[in-house]
Amino acid sequence: MTDRLIEELKKIEPFSSEEIDTLGSLLVKKIIPKGDHFLNPGQVSRHFAFIDSGLMMHYSLNDGVEIPCNFSLEGDWIGSLKSFTSGSPTDVAIKALEDTRILEISGEQMEQLFNSSSRWLLFKNHLVQRVFFAITQHNADFAMLDAKARYYKFMHDEPDLINRIPQYYIAAYLGMTPQSLSRIRKEG
Repeated sequence: MTDRLIEELKKIEPFSSEEIDTLGSLLVKKIIPKGDHFLNPGQVSRHFAFIDSGLMMHYSLNDGVEIPCNFSLEGDWIGSLKSFTSGSPTDVAIKALEDTRILEISGEQMEQLFNSSSRWLLFKNHLVQRVFFAITQHNADFAMLDAKARYYKFMHDEPDLINRIPQYYIAAYLGMTPQSLSRIRKEG
């Protein structure tokens, strides 16, 4: 268990030392090298992980082209709840954009943890709400903002990511071509 994870847990709910130790005993430390996958396209999700350091990209494939749907960095949890719950292959893959250190737990162990106490259930609700709010906001931005406004909002909301993510991924995430993004950046 890392200090970062303990801090994140305490922000959400006042977990006891025993509860934190229980989670810690279930986690496996792993390194995912840049370019490698946590969840491959078409794979069934069987694990979740906390990102201790690094950066991951969630993406879908469109004619063999990776289209980013989301980015996760230090302090975030990754996995495909849809794939895990349904037992079906994922339509969103997750790969490392940097060497990434994670703490991994099996989906079954995570479910057992959620069912073990109301605090862990509140933790699950928190995670689901974070994902729901992020997706809802991203969809609203696409519906209401033009490309330039989406870029400036991304810069404002995610300043740490601007220099960590390749520009072609940022462009695709914001629904524009790399050339359009370059033009917007030159205007700014």
